[in-house]
This record gives sequence, structure tokens and C-alpha cells, in this order.
Amino acid sequence: MNLGNIKIVFIDIDGTLVNSKNEVTDKTKKSIKKLVDKGIKVIITSGRDVAYTSRMSKEANASSIVISTNGGDIFDYSNNNVIFKDVISYKKIVNLWNYCMYHKIGIILKSNPYVYCNKYSLLKNGFNYKIVHDISECKNISITQFLIMSNDPQKMNNINKYLVRNGLFITSLSSSYFENRASNYYSLDANNSDVSKGTAVAYLLKELNIKKEDSLCFGDFYNDIDMFNECGVKVAMDNSMDDVKKDADFVTKSNDEDGIAYFIENFF
Repeated sequence: MNLGNIKIVFIDIDGTLVNSKNEVTDKTKKSIKKLVDKGIKVIITSGRDVAYTSRMSKEANASSIVISTNGGDIFDYSNNNVIFKDVISYKKIVNLWNYCMYHKIGIILKSNPYVYCNKYSLLKNGFNYKIVHDISECKNISITQFLIMSNDPQKMNNINKYLVRNGLFITSLSSSYFENRASNYYSLDANNSDVSKGTAVAYLLKELNIKKEDSLCFGDFYNDIDMFNECGVKVAMDNSMDDVKKDADFVTKSNDEDGIAYFIENFF
């Protein structure tokens, strides 16, 4: 396959860009810089919030446009430009917040530059986290994604059903769901039902006037399959879920073996 026409590359973060120690290796940074120096846009594409995704993009020497919150945000941090934002309605936010508070489930509301969490959240110590005591504090804040967590699997099963009934879509689940193993806690991301990494990739390609066949992506998890469907060339990490590998054009080395760098050095 000829990769000489590739103009843009999309890279997932967890399990792809970073290794199991959550590091972007020097080898990976150099390979990404090589693409950028050739005039190829490298877009970090993640389910994480805007601030975290932007920070990882800078660390990785990638381009300044990022896709975050599983497609809910497309943001250019070089000029603070919002390219796309899919805002969840305040009514949905209030209803889900009240449900989580009543059932003592942790919830995080993702925005930019802050994320907002309730007192049951199992994550609340990030540099951009703010604890919310009254949901009305978020009435005028643009929320693009929920992160919901609990160490009680039955509560998580119940909230899965609640989300579907209320017009929300689960865009990512913690790996413990799929591996059927015990975990400190279970988590899921939820967006509006018409949003995914794939919809954001398609939107950005159109904005930049780049053909699908001139795009390439790296991913490892189920929420990357929608992104794969919108890219011309699909590269799975060796540590990917089996369904992701089946959908890929190439399988590179794992994230702990500098799989991105290995592919770039051999094909670009």
C-alpha cells in the first residue's frame, strides 16, 4: 500500500501513544516530529478531556489541533480556537447528575479547561478538576462528555440502561468490562448519541479539505473502530482488542515496543 499521499494522521492516547507507564517515549516523539516536519498533520484523538489531550499533544510534538472527549470537541490550542463542540443539554446533565447523586455514583462533567466532579467521584485530584456541590454551578458551562465510575458493577449495569433510555451513548468502557476481571472501579464515557471519534474525524477532514484516502490512524480499543471507519489507512497496535485488529489494514508493534515509531520508520 502506498502511503506517499498521506496528509493527516490520527493517534489515540491510551494504549497507543503512551506505553503502559503512561509515557510518550523519545522514540515516539521523534517519529511524530518526522511526520510533522514532512508537512503531515498529526492529530491526537482521545476520549480524554480537552486540557489533557492538548497537554499530551504538545508533549508528543504533534499538531496543535486535537480531538478529545471521544469526538465531542475539536480544538486548536495554538490560537484557542474551538473548531467543533457538541454540547450536552443542561436537562440531560441535571437528570444524570441527580441520578448519580441519589445512587452514590461518581460522575465527571468534561469541559475546557476544567472538568467538574461530584463528591462520589473516584478521580478528583487532577490539575484541572473542580468539585461541584450544586449542579446549578454548571448551568452556563459547555459540557461535551460524562465520565461515570463506581466500584459496584451492578450500579454500572443499571446506569448503562439509564443512559440508553435518555438519549446518551456509551463511547468507551474500562477494559475490566471486556476482560471480565476485578478492578478498583469500573468506568464509562458517555456522549450524545450522534458523536464519536469517527464523526469528529470526518468533520475535520472536511474542514481541512483532505480526502479520506489520504488519512491514516493508530488505535487499540473499541472506541477507535469508529475512527478506523473514517480513515483511509487503519493501523492497530499489537496490544489492541481482537476486533480492532480485525478491522485494521496493518498491525504494528505494541505500545510498549514503540509501535507508532516502528510503523513510521518503516513506512514513511
